[in-house]
Amino acid sequence: MRPSIQRLELKQFCLHRDLALLVLVVVVCALPFLDQPFHMDDNFYMDMARNAQSSPLFPNDTFYAFQGESAPDVASHSHPPLQTYFLALIQHSFGEGPGKERIYHLLALVYPILAVLAFYFICARILERPLWPALVLACSPLFLVMQHSLMADIPMLAFWLAAIAAFLWAVDSRRKSLYAASALLQFAAMFTSYQSLALLPLLAFFQMRRKGRAFGWISLAFAPAALGAWFLVNYMHYHRMLLSGTLWWMQSRNSDSLNAVATKLIAVLEYQGWLVIFPFFLLYLYARGWKGRLPALVVLAATFLAQLRIPEYRLLEKLIFIIGITAGVFVVLRMAAHFRDSLGREDSHLGFTPVEGQFICLWYFGVMVYCVLILTEGSARYILPSVPPLLICFFRQLEVAEVMEYRKSSTPLFNASILASGSLVISLIWGLALSHADQEFARIYPRVANEFSRISGGRESFYGGEWGFRYYLSQAGVQQLPIDESLVSGGSYIALPRLALPYPVPAGLHSMTMPVQTLSYNVTTPLRILDRQTHAGFYSTGWGLIPFSISRRSLEDLEIRQVNFMVERLPWARFDCDSQVTPWPGYLSIQEVAPLAILAKPGSCVSYPWNENEALALELKLGVKMDMPAERSGKKFVFEISQRDAAGKIVAQFLKTLSPGLSKEDRRWQPARISLQGLPEGGGMLEFRYQCDEQGASDVGAFAAAVLVQPKP
Repeated sequence: MRPSIQRLELKQFCLHRDLALLVLVVVVCALPFLDQPFHMDDNFYMDMARNAQSSPLFPNDTFYAFQGESAPDVASHSHPPLQTYFLALIQHSFGEGPGKERIYHLLALVYPILAVLAFYFICARILERPLWPALVLACSPLFLVMQHSLMADIPMLAFWLAAIAAFLWAVDSRRKSLYAASALLQFAAMFTSYQSLALLPLLAFFQMRRKGRAFGWISLAFAPAALGAWFLVNYMHYHRMLLSGTLWWMQSRNSDSLNAVATKLIAVLEYQGWLVIFPFFLLYLYARGWKGRLPALVVLAATFLAQLRIPEYRLLEKLIFIIGITAGVFVVLRMAAHFRDSLGREDSHLGFTPVEGQFICLWYFGVMVYCVLILTEGSARYILPSVPPLLICFFRQLEVAEVMEYRKSSTPLFNASILASGSLVISLIWGLALSHADQEFARIYPRVANEFSRISGGRESFYGGEWGFRYYLSQAGVQQLPIDESLVSGGSYIALPRLALPYPVPAGLHSMTMPVQTLSYNVTTPLRILDRQTHAGFYSTGWGLIPFSISRRSLEDLEIRQVNFMVERLPWARFDCDSQVTPWPGYLSIQEVAPLAILAKPGSCVSYPWNENEALALELKLGVKMDMPAERSGKKFVFEISQRDAAGKIVAQFLKTLSPGLSKEDRRWQPARISLQGLPEGGGMLEFRYQCDEQGASDVGAFAAAVLVQPKP
């Protein structure tokens, strides 16, 4: 059943036809998503790629602010810079801008193609039919979603698989050229992601057990030696070990606490239960092989765990959790059984030699261990390297089942061929559905950038968020919210997302902002792969413990605020007051509504320098808080807003008289709007005057909720 390596000739697998089919499948599956906007951490890699063009030796040596915190450089980022160089080359050749995403995604297809072809050659070394697991890898939901990203996960997987394929065939053929190719691919994998250091003990195990040539040990030493030299050069440049910052950050996340480890273990089970092969096929092949009580026990335990860990989840979300945990547990149990069998001296019931079985299981469990014990949180993309050994064992078991079915008088309803083709087709449909959900999610942020730019009208604006939100607002000319709040001036807009890691606005600055508008963004599909409201945590367990959810609620909300220019510029204003009390910022409650306002005593005038070049409209609310009940007074209060040019001439004016004692309507907040002219020559003034017709009155007046907006056409 297992192919004889000594007699193996790849042409018997119709090599060229299979490889062409695999390339075609990868490309066809990618075509609908080539225009997907940059998403999640893509913006970070694009930022570093921009810096790499001016600082190629140290592309991460640049000041960077993330989630409201800054660092002098990002050299201790969790990934080395190979992917950064790849993107820098594309940026240099094609630039950035609307519609350019297609170029990046098209060129990045080299990685999923390499990953699938390399996996084919690994399977050809072990299985009778290597095409099937390679096809399912290309169509698996996790692989499909992640291949539309510019992050390092698919590139790492591609180099990882290519390094293993070259090394396995090198050990068998004893060819130095394959050893050398594997050494270069190992370095590429490690220079893409530190996770790839796990390749060293894995390949060393195979080299030792198969008694490979001495040149094999040299090839294994090359990548860590080259990476060590790179660390040394960076130590001399930054005067610190790069990984020291990475380790400090990991420790700051308390990733080794019991609760964090349990969360990551649950996440691994969920992700492999839902995102590799559709769970029905995993459960049908793996759960039915155990005694009938075990599946019931696992489901019961998963139900209890759901009530213990996620009691606040909806019933549907708990059902998703239970199915994922159940499928994931049976995958682990089956892989553990394969590992137990591989420890025997004879070939396992799957036909693997002990070395092959141990190698595959160490590969799988090694990735699982570092996902649970080392990485800071659960994320579907972290388990990508564990997908290939899982697929190898799944399809090897189908090959064994197919042989057994030939010996039976009747064929079961779900025979091996049905399970193989069904797992491919259903997983492909499921993967495309999740990829579409991810694409819809990504498309929100270009819309956010367009609408925010329209509302802000070119005024100084800031964003406080990450992911595609950060990238597209930056491309629209919006600045990142600075750490130093004094750099944000009055009248500036601030855009804050609900989902895309909103920054904490400094308290002093936040106290001077006014809500302008809140925009909600929904998507056409009910599938959610990241949503705090419905606990979907495909990209991170920080959002939830299930890899997807279903909802029709809005996915993202954009809060638009403006710094109240009257409050922020008050220290630079000029006062002309009848009393010794100058106007002050504060809150005045009228009809249980208390917006931020400039408060003043009667006979007060506040004059602000006005140097805006373009026409604007000022919208605000006016109100009076009387010292005595309004019904007992006939006092009249006059609010006057005037715009003067450099010569002192009034070019725009607004007047409003309130008589709270005579009119109930005047006891409410009164809306006001004045169209302000642009003063290209500068030097103008904006005056706010508050007066009362009764001498000695002390009733407080308020110019509240002042917002500068674009004039209406």
